[in-house]
Amino acid sequence: MLRVVLINPPQATAYSQPPMGLGLIAAILKREGYQVVVVDANALTLKPKDIIPYIADANVAGLTAMTPTINATISIAHHLKQANPDLTIILGGAHATLLPEETLEAAPEIDIIVRGEGEETIIELLQALEYKQPLDNISGISYRRDGKVISTPSRPANLALDSLPFLAYDLLPWRKYKPHPPHGRALPFAAIITSRGCPYRCSFCSKTVFGNKFRALTPGRVVEELAYYKERFGVKEIAFYDDVFTLNKKRAYAIAEGIMKKGLKIWWTCETRVNLVDKELLQHMKRAGCYAIAYGIESASQEILDTLNKDITLEQAEEAVRISQEVGLQTIGYFMIGSPGESSETIAKTIQFAKRLSPDFAQFAVTTPLPGTQLHELYLGGEKKDNIPWESFIYAGTGNQITPVFESSLLNRSDLQYWIRQAYKEFYLRPSYLWQRFRHTTSIGDLKVNIRGLSMLLGNMRHIPKG
Repeated sequence: MLRVVLINPPQATAYSQPPMGLGLIAAILKREGYQVVVVDANALTLKPKDIIPYIADANVAGLTAMTPTINATISIAHHLKQANPDLTIILGGAHATLLPEETLEAAPEIDIIVRGEGEETIIELLQALEYKQPLDNISGISYRRDGKVISTPSRPANLALDSLPFLAYDLLPWRKYKPHPPHGRALPFAAIITSRGCPYRCSFCSKTVFGNKFRALTPGRVVEELAYYKERFGVKEIAFYDDVFTLNKKRAYAIAEGIMKKGLKIWWTCETRVNLVDKELLQHMKRAGCYAIAYGIESASQEILDTLNKDITLEQAEEAVRISQEVGLQTIGYFMIGSPGESSETIAKTIQFAKRLSPDFAQFAVTTPLPGTQLHELYLGGEKKDNIPWESFIYAGTGNQITPVFESSLLNRSDLQYWIRQAYKEFYLRPSYLWQRFRHTTSIGDLKVNIRGLSMLLGNMRHIPKG
């Protein structure tokens, strides 16, 4: 059988996260009998040339890329192809799914792109490559033939999620993964996604891979996976990276119930929407080990929220934060600065709103029009532009260099950089906030989170030009 190496590119962050997509593909390949190695260049801090020894016996290299890492991934493909011209290089992930033709044109070293969900596609593709069969009948791929890019029909997103194996953490450098503050009460840490698809229509969100239809693992299957990670790897904390963990409240309640019935002593966090929680659910989640919940609040301007198609109100945001804190959950508020219609006045209003809500932690990001989103179409107007700095299409908040991608007639890049710095200063350097953190520090885990959070805050502010 073919020998496969899966590669996660380096990223501009001090907090490496598990490459969950590659971890799942690796588990599927292993189940099918393939020899598979995973190289997490991000966690291992490898440069492109450092990856070459890992492909010595490989027939196929599978790479993944989000928009900010596409250039790093192309660089890796270039080095690998130089070292082994016979190596078949396959690329998957959100960016390649969105822009397959453009990506193949920009990177002659990449042979095939897997679009969308790749669990079934990769098996069919490897079988075709091994037996030198034509690729035309494989759904969900793009490749070159006779100098032209061929894209086969998309594969329907109807995979039975419960049939998927657990992530192959045994092939990953799992001890190196670090949750970014305010996550991180206990190590070892793992992350999982238990659902796919979101029916909401936020204009800054791309749904190219998982789509609009919500599909989810059953609660029992989720608890079984958590138990496996705890028993096999000693995991003490889990981050649920589902887009909307409480979209199905009954399912979220059942997961919490299953955790308690199983007797799993494990800390966990999740992300959801302010209009999809209630006090009873939050109390149940806390009893099951949830200690923090993140909400996308975005703006204090209802007009901007409506422009972003958030389908929430400021009153819902206030209520969600209030009841979360009331039951003893830490709250994380995500805010965006620089959305369409934004002005200095609306930004100041958002900062004041964040201070009044007083979540335990706040992240202020520059609105980023990722490919495949309505915002991207709004900013670029459907026009194809060369030399786009994809590495700048990244949110603030994890110690990254903040370089706003687009500016408006009301706010230029320097303005946005100033306001991000100002937001962090005003929110975190308040005496009332410092007192709040002191009062809520009840364990060594909390103290560690606070120290790491302070370090990341200083990193954020250091990386923001003074405008």
